[in-house]
Amino acid sequence: MKILLTGFEPFGGDAENASRAAVQLLADAWAADLQPGIDLVTGTLPVVFATAGPALEALVAQHAPDAVLAVGEAGGRTAITPERWAVNEDDARIPDNAGDQPRGTAIDPDGPARRASGFDADALVSAILQVGLPADASDDAGRFLCNHVAYLVAGLEVPGGFVHVPAVRSHGVATVGAETDPGSAVGAPVLTHAGRALTFDDLALGLAAAVRAIAAGRAHPDASTSTRELGRIDRASTVIAADAATIYRALLDPLALAIWLPPVGATGEIEQMDARVGGGFRLVLRFADPVDPKTTPDSDASLVRFMELVPGQRVVQSVAFESSQERFGGEMLLRWQLEPVAAGTRVTVSAADVPAGISQSDHELGLGSSLANLARYLER
Repeated sequence: MKILLTGFEPFGGDAENASRAAVQLLADAWAADLQPGIDLVTGTLPVVFATAGPALEALVAQHAPDAVLAVGEAGGRTAITPERWAVNEDDARIPDNAGDQPRGTAIDPDGPARRASGFDADALVSAILQVGLPADASDDAGRFLCNHVAYLVAGLEVPGGFVHVPAVRSHGVATVGAETDPGSAVGAPVLTHAGRALTFDDLALGLAAAVRAIAAGRAHPDASTSTRELGRIDRASTVIAADAATIYRALLDPLALAIWLPPVGATGEIEQMDARVGGGFRLVLRFADPVDPKTTPDSDASLVRFMELVPGQRVVQSVAFESSQERFGGEMLLRWQLEPVAAGTRVTVSAADVPAGISQSDHELGLGSSLANLARYLER
């Protein structure tokens, strides 16, 4: 599969653009370690309304890709943010590199008001979270060049999408970036879950994860309908600035679990904790805005049993959902692995025998959200 990845040239008074730097780093890494079945080609787009579209068209004509992922930077964002859609409007709060500043102008007078990404933004988020980097889906690509290109990419004959990356710099901080999100804190520190400053290499790692998800078909808009299949393993991973013993205790402490285990949008209760092999607990998650609850109209309940406990190294659990729906039946095997690294401890959670009613992209998104909560809980 051939995937075209684009970044933007520097703009304003800055000498760097995080999107181009990350794309170039990924291209170099890919050339040194080719990935079977993925032909990665790259290009740079101008930060000019009049020429960005033609430059994109030229790259597509030159490479004839099977999919296109465009990348831009957003100065006020602290996570890698795949966009769900783009709108048919240019409304620049600052001039582009040619001095042009369109206000309230349609990108395509005959086009729809909004175009959805050709990729599942949540699936891309899940892939990025798996490599331990902050990620979140975005519902607003702004009205500057990034939105302009996102709209054009979403209208290509091949699947196309857009990802914003934080405006990381090799030295100093960005002086531009608020053109995407009005009122954003340009120059705010951007940190990994491990608490260190995000780098161009981190951004390249996140983009590589997104590229692999696209090539594997996991980012297709219909991929969320996936069911339990032989060999499926759902994963998420991050590095936490804490020792393995501390993290291990947080995996077994009912008070801690109730705080960090519920994903975004949920609260949790831990009942009947028995922290020994053969013991377990009952977990109840309640959702403010439930989408597909398993137990009651606003909750998921599950019985968790400890299968293996290795202090400071590993926790293995079986999870059975309390549900009358067959698609949530069976026992899922959940494995929490702790690995000491220079920045602290790499925590990897993997799930096997996942019930058919839980899509892989949604599940990995939830697992990544819990890991991010765990990092915040222990690093406060």
